[in-house]
Amino acid sequence: MNILRELSIRNLILNKKRTISTIIGIILSCSLICAVGAMCTSFRETLVQNAVNDTGYYHFKISNVTETDVEELRNNKDIKDIVVVNQVGYGALENSQNEYKPYLKLCSMNEEVFEQLKFKIIEGRFPASDDEVIISNHIIENAAVEYKIGDKISIDIGKRESLDGNILNSNNLYNKDEEHLVGSEHKEFTIVRNNRKTKL
Repeated sequence: MNILRELSIRNLILNKKRTISTIIGIILSCSLICAVGAMCTSFRETLVQNAVNDTGYYHFKISNVTETDVEELRNNKDIKDIVVVNQVGYGALENSQNEYKPYLKLCSMNEEVFEQLKFKIIEGRFPASDDEVIISNHIIENAAVEYKIGDKISIDIGKRESLDGNILNSNNLYNKDEEHLVGSEHKEFTIVRNNRKTKL
């Protein structure tokens, strides 16, 4: 073993140029591998952070669940946390200039859920009672409807239903000839805040 080591060292000393070029090649290769790994990790973290900023901090979304289902999920030891967004219903958006989006979608959540879903605050405050509401800036821009903090909204909230009796949600494109609102309940709200985020 000692002889092999001595021969190796002697060979390296006798071929200094080749030894130096080999060492430089090894250093460059290691640096390149580390740089590619760091770039991949950084790119992945950027994608994850963008997803969190756009849609909120959660792994998956379940729709059309009952309170019993929610309790079962809360009792599941493999689930770290659950946030609940209640979809109250839809109402006709008065003076909407977008014929493909004539409805307001009304959702109910607490302030903790609001922050966890990464909604961005423009102005105003979080609702303090059931007769106060936040209006998405998307409604103002997309439907060309003017709403300001302090304005009153009077609206009939119900469910979207197709002509064959199926309940529709936001994944179903609006078709005025094949759907209507059912079970409408009249509600009045005061706008207390604008928010920037629209996806829910």
